[in-house]
Amino acid sequence: MATSPRTISPYGSTAQMMCDAAQSPEELRMLASWYRAFAEQAGNPVIWESRLLMAESLEAEAERVEDELAAARHGRIGGEAE
Repeated sequence: MATSPRTISPYGSTAQMMCDAAQSPEELRMLASWYRAFAEQAGNPVIWESRLLMAESLEAEAERVEDELAAARHGRIGGEAE
């Protein structure tokens, strides 16, 4: 089964590995939620921001996957009609 290539995350390979490991948009959103909660524990503003950026990246990937699944259900590839 062919899948569309995933875009490399602008936040680095760790975010990309997390996106690749998650099996569904729900799992991606759970990870994003965890990163937001984890950010609250950061004592360093740089680490806090990094964790929030990771959460945003995971949310964006969940959105992309949902859009791709919706397009596939409607017989479209990449959001366009065939």
